[in-house]
Amino acid sequence: MNRKRTIYRLMLGLATVLLTACVTTGLVLGSLALSKWTKTSPAFSLNTIVVMGNRIVDKDDIITVSGLERGRNIWSADLGATKRRLMLDRRFEHVALTRRLPDGIVVRVKELRPVAFVQLDRLYGISERAELIPLSPGKGLPDLPVITVGAAGNHPVSNVTDQPDRAFETLRDAMLVNPKVSRALYLMRVLRTISPGLYDELSEVHVSSQHDPIAYMVDGGLAIRFGTGHYPRKIEMLKQTVDQLEADAIRTRLIDLRFKDQVIIRPIVSVRPPERRS
Repeated sequence: MNRKRTIYRLMLGLATVLLTACVTTGLVLGSLALSKWTKTSPAFSLNTIVVMGNRIVDKDDIITVSGLERGRNIWSADLGATKRRLMLDRRFEHVALTRRLPDGIVVRVKELRPVAFVQLDRLYGISERAELIPLSPGKGLPDLPVITVGAAGNHPVSNVTDQPDRAFETLRDAMLVNPKVSRALYLMRVLRTISPGLYDELSEVHVSSQHDPIAYMVDGGLAIRFGTGHYPRKIEMLKQTVDQLEADAIRTRLIDLRFKDQVIIRPIVSVRPPERRS
């Protein structure tokens, strides 16, 4: 009796092993067949490339940089390599790609957003962290103030102008550690926080002198000399001064805030019409 039970158990175990092997083989063969079908079927030919998150860089420009080709099988596209290729473009801060079955790939980008332009060998965007951003060809430029750093801004690329990529990286590294640019960006950030109205009127911040950023406003070409440091206090004084000048109908082309707790206005031109004598 025990011998029969032992034989039964052996036969049951063997049957289980054979069944498992058959199922596994079937799954493997089925997976191989499915993989071959998905990689050759026209149903999975890349037809749609969806670009999301872009506001400045043109969709077609992103697709060109990505290297994705319509008509190719979506499973043959190396999304990792595509992401690395896009991240080499200094206009993007983050990139993510996903397949959308049966025939699409979605490209999500987070652009490096400029808060100003900077005039160097040509015009670039610049982020709040002083990261230099190439401008997209063929796109309208956003309405942003310009930071000018004088002729010294071109110096870092004087020996590499024949190598555009290296020239850009050299300029980018120089801007990241340039104290004048950092001062201009900080001034703009404080001005935007304390007085959004004045910030909206900002046209240019000139920082050719290490100790004297000058802000130029859109209205009437008003120049404001800020000097270094104490910007929150100086901007509060500036707001009060501008409000008083408007109340008194007085225009000026220069406001000097370089001196402690003083506002110097020169020259002053009255725009109030002269009173008629009776």
